[in-house]
Amino acid sequence: MDENKIQSEEKPAQPVKYATPLQRLWAWVGVAYMILLVLLSTYALSHGDYLRGIGGIMVSPALCGLGATAILRHRQGVGRGGLPACVLVSGASFLLAVWNVTRGLPALLAQL
Repeated sequence: MDENKIQSEEKPAQPVKYATPLQRLWAWVGVAYMILLVLLSTYALSHGDYLRGIGGIMVSPALCGLGATAILRHRQGVGRGGLPACVLVSGASFLLAVWNVTRGLPALLAQL
């Protein structure tokens, strides 16, 4: 009798809701930022000073996420402006990310 009562009180299991590709993309961008922040904090604790001039490196994961978002939205059919806008936004984002990393690496290497 108790088993029947327990089974009738259980709620039906809700279906599993998986993350969309955009949610997964920005989760990976968050993982990249957490790795960067852990490395920066570890460096600051071990050397007693923060790294300077690495703002471009810190912006690069968000720029890559923006470019990938433009591509994903275009492939899903919800992006505005069609293919030219997708190419323009994603290309500019990726080029800025590469440019920021190349400008930030000498400043980073000079401090290490």
